[in-house]
Amino acid sequence: KEDRGLAIMPKQVYIYGDSLLKATMPDEGYHYHFHCDEVLQRYPERRTQVVNRSKMGATISKGESLVQHDLDRGLEADYALVAYGGNDSDFDWASIAADPEGDHRPRTELPEFLSKLKQTVTELARVGVQPVLMTLPPIDGARYLDYICRGGLSRDSIMRWLGDVGCIYRYQELYSDTVASFAMREGLPLIDVRRRFLPQ
Repeated sequence: KEDRGLAIMPKQVYIYGDSLLKATMPDEGYHYHFHCDEVLQRYPERRTQVVNRSKMGATISKGESLVQHDLDRGLEADYALVAYGGNDSDFDWASIAADPEGDHRPRTELPEFLSKLKQTVTELARVGVQPVLMTLPPIDGARYLDYICRGGLSRDSIMRWLGDVGCIYRYQELYSDTVASFAMREGLPLIDVRRRFLPQ
């Protein structure tokens, strides 16, 4: 739990998330490399077993199915970090570039995202696993737009649909704020990484 510490060192923690939770970093050619094992090796005295079930590109739908799969197989853990929203809030940018006047929706619309998040943490809590949530690190809209267009998608078309590049940041923030509000309402531990990144 952020700012309060853990009363007891947990024996086993499961992590459910996307590429962020695999400590993924792209190289100059946008080839992705996973560094989670390297991060964990920095803590040789660690007594907590960490089972990382994060998947590249995962949304809350994938997370919900992974959690259910593990529960069906008798998941036993003290804590489960459930960290989604980045890919859920993303769009099919190729479709937008091809039809900037069209009606485009995120990969997971917000009501569905919240509903599946609720279901996932409810199922974990039902078997005695403490769910932990996490906010999203802030996205740099201008840099992300460069990334989207790196393969030749029309920047002008995408901008016509967006209106302004700040829309990328604001829409992603909406999902992060939804996670934070839900955690507060339900009294769930929250790792607020967004608050740590924003001053930088």
